[in-house]
Amino acid sequence: MMQKRGRWALLAVLLLLVAGVRPLDGQRKGEWLPVTPEDLALKEVPGVSGAHAVILYRESIGDDNQSFQDNYIRIKILTEEGRKYADIDIPYVKGGTSIAGIKARTIRPDGSILEFEGKIFDKLIVKGRGVKVQAKAFTMPEVQAGSIIEYKYTMRWDIDKLRQPRWDLQDDDLFTRRARFSFKPYLEQGLSVSWVNFKVPSDQQAKDEKGAIGLEVNNVPPLEEEEYMPPEREMQMRVEFFYHRGPVEVPEKFWKREGEDWHRVVEDFIGKRGGIAKAAAEITAGASGPDDQLRRIYTRVQQVRNLNFEREKTEKEEKREKLKDNSNIEDVWKRGYGYRSQINRLFVGLARAAGFDAGVVRISERDTYFFHRNLQDAWQLDGEVAVVRVGNEDRYFDAGTPNCPFGLLSWEKTGVQGIRLNKDGGTFVTTPAPNFADALAERKGTFRLLPDGSLQGKVQYTFVGYQAIRRRRDAVGRDEQGRKEDLEEEVKNALPSGAIVKLESVSGWEGWEAPLKAEFSVEIPGYAVGAGSRMLVPTAILHSGRRHPFQHARRKHPVYFSYPWQEEDDLTVELPEGFRIESLPSAKQASLPFSQYSITREENAGKLRIKRKLVMNGFYFPQEYYSTLRQFYDRVRAGDEEQAVLRAK
Repeated sequence: MMQKRGRWALLAVLLLLVAGVRPLDGQRKGEWLPVTPEDLALKEVPGVSGAHAVILYRESIGDDNQSFQDNYIRIKILTEEGRKYADIDIPYVKGGTSIAGIKARTIRPDGSILEFEGKIFDKLIVKGRGVKVQAKAFTMPEVQAGSIIEYKYTMRWDIDKLRQPRWDLQDDDLFTRRARFSFKPYLEQGLSVSWVNFKVPSDQQAKDEKGAIGLEVNNVPPLEEEEYMPPEREMQMRVEFFYHRGPVEVPEKFWKREGEDWHRVVEDFIGKRGGIAKAAAEITAGASGPDDQLRRIYTRVQQVRNLNFEREKTEKEEKREKLKDNSNIEDVWKRGYGYRSQINRLFVGLARAAGFDAGVVRISERDTYFFHRNLQDAWQLDGEVAVVRVGNEDRYFDAGTPNCPFGLLSWEKTGVQGIRLNKDGGTFVTTPAPNFADALAERKGTFRLLPDGSLQGKVQYTFVGYQAIRRRRDAVGRDEQGRKEDLEEEVKNALPSGAIVKLESVSGWEGWEAPLKAEFSVEIPGYAVGAGSRMLVPTAILHSGRRHPFQHARRKHPVYFSYPWQEEDDLTVELPEGFRIESLPSAKQASLPFSQYSITREENAGKLRIKRKLVMNGFYFPQEYYSTLRQFYDRVRAGDEEQAVLRAK
């Protein structure tokens, strides 16, 4: 917030950037819409087979002069599976917005109405980047196939703040029959409008006489989800609003001015402080060279309590702890806690005190959206990393991410644009791209095949680099049991249904110098299939339950992995008594400029040894690469599906 100063033929988007949005026929302000016989009788969405529910109507009316947004949603439940949409979450940012005036009701298939009178509770959706996204959650009563559910609420924000709204025209899951939007901006500020992933006729971009912008869309398909697609926010049809000071600028001037502002704030927080100089001298005493100095500083800064990566606390816990706000890096050092950007700046301050040329880079993180330099929205660059000159090289560090290895950035901060801050506004830079060598998942296991075809054994997973960073971050806020369940579920998902997986031990959740290791016991009933005197044994044991990620011949979105990676398996299977190996598949390989695959199966001292390797050295592939990528995975699947043949002696 700021301080106040058409691929589907079915799609029909009506852009009404005139006269705002008026109430629908039969609707008075604040009242429910009439329920029509046609809506009650609706059983399917024309042109959308298998839909479990449909958004009949959605409305968002915002006013930044009065600091509110009224919202109205009406959904028709079409099937029993669609009853899941009776669970309602209304997201909001704690400390920035609030939700009030929630009203809801269920309209039964016969047209009778049941008002919602149940309990509304708060739950945490996501915490990160210094923001807590929570939701007002409740469940609609007596929902069944044929019901209509509807609810409305008002979102409010501080009267002295400006809120830059975003109209998401596409729902994540549901077809939208009709949606209407209106926004009245704060008149004393300039406003830019960005139409993303759809085109707007130039003659329809106008404001009405009251200064409101209106938009109506009809028959909008949901966002077509695909496995390994870019962030949803990046692919959705949407309208984004941006306030700016004075006339619209060319992007270079905008980012220069923002960079100057950030530089003043950052340098004021870092400063030159005697306590930091003393701390840097103590930390680096006896260091063997520049790399050792930085490693010692980084290791010490990683020990600072990171407030962005803690479980959600109750209000009582927060009041009891009474944490003070940090005004500078010396506060962070003395108190031993800080938010991620504050910890990053502490690292920069200590590095400078040790004699290094160090600075802050404001970056865009690519886990929820991608950076677009032409969009004049400073919030795109809401992350930070450190850059330090060592010899003739600029090296990047991510002290603000707990347990991130020295010299690596958390994956969402790799290969992204940012501004290296200086007094002149800074310069655009790109952080180092991720490499598969820094994302190893290694699996070593010993198994025993029983005469009935069951497979039993133990396997150790070792995660290094980005593989460990991601799992450590996912574990934030999870208790020991939750972490155990997450790891067991990950292994189960790669095995045939019915597999029994138990985590036996785990190490490496904390710290960054050692990998994350987990050992499991595994049992797979009926893994091998008997055929007379023979037994057919699948050989890609730890991938035997995975499906092909790119089965479809065509694809809508680019392929987007979080990071490049490599997998290495080394497994040994003890044969059942009375059986010998009759035949083994030959070694298989597949290779592209950005990927490699190999699998071998060998007999070793009467046992079956399986070695498999998969390397993906890329993370973003436009649609034109999809056919090539799909063919590569076809070869991976073919190699993985080959079986060994055992024969009774």
